[in-house]
Amino acid sequence: MQLRTQEEITSKWPANAEPLVGIRCTTFNQEKYIAECLEGFLIQETTFPFEVIVHDDASTDNTASIIREYEAKYPKIIKPIYETVNQYSKNDGSFTRIITSHLVRKYIAMCEGDDYWTDPLKLQKQVSFLESNPEYGMCYGIVRQYNQAKKAFFTNRGTDFVSFENFLHTRNNVPTLSTCYRRELYLKFLNDPLLAEQDWPMGDLPMWLWFTYNSKVKFFPEIFGVYRVLKNSAAHSNDIEKQVNFYKISRDCANFFSMQYLGKELPPYEDHHDRARLYSTKAHDRKKAYKEYKLIPNKGRKYKILAALHSNPITYLLLRIYYSIKYKQ
Repeated sequence: MQLRTQEEITSKWPANAEPLVGIRCTTFNQEKYIAECLEGFLIQETTFPFEVIVHDDASTDNTASIIREYEAKYPKIIKPIYETVNQYSKNDGSFTRIITSHLVRKYIAMCEGDDYWTDPLKLQKQVSFLESNPEYGMCYGIVRQYNQAKKAFFTNRGTDFVSFENFLHTRNNVPTLSTCYRRELYLKFLNDPLLAEQDWPMGDLPMWLWFTYNSKVKFFPEIFGVYRVLKNSAAHSNDIEKQVNFYKISRDCANFFSMQYLGKELPPYEDHHDRARLYSTKAHDRKKAYKEYKLIPNKGRKYKILAALHSNPITYLLLRIYYSIKYKQ
């Protein structure tokens, strides 16, 4: 792909205007992916200035060197932070404080260093909407999911959760790389005393829940980019018990918000359901999957059949449709 020059990218920007958007890009040892990530920013076609705050957290591979190459070609757009000591591992808040101090524009868009944008009008669409609708604090869209190990795309991610209460009862389906939100709202989230004592391993879910309760959120039914699924990430660990624990913590997080804002406790997390699903889809161990499904309360009885017949995709699909109608789940 032939990239535009800095002059071509900025040709429609008002003269001497300050950037309207700061793109938050964090990276660590992602030399294989960071170029594609940066180029997803550089294909953006906007009528307003934007800047890329790319925070390299002391990578030990060639990530920083690749960033420097793009910085040299696009100094008006690529604004790196190069750490010499890894900040994330300190676990003292320095990682967030440092990058937040550089995010000084009206809007923040997010994309981590192993993901990338594919829609050249992503920022233009989102910022135009937010500028015209001040009651909305955030917008997001759909992403394609790419399995790096299998070199293949699979299901898309990103759906309209409709309301705060509905979001509490569903999995986090707001793709981080598709979001754009108001910096003012983000700072209020960071300074909310209710969240000060919490220590959730995922940074996005609490923020999306807080945004959804405290402002309106817009869903764009459009594909904005690609989410790269890598081995042993927090949400995609090969260790099934680790992934079940991640889901449990996510549920605990949602329950916290439900109790704080609605005064209602969510139904208890059913670990057998997720463990069975992971055994059948990730480990391809139907015997263990069936064993777990037998432990699910009666309302989940349908999943026993699904697990036992999972090797037949057509039967699986038909049963899923039938039971989703029968049980309205």
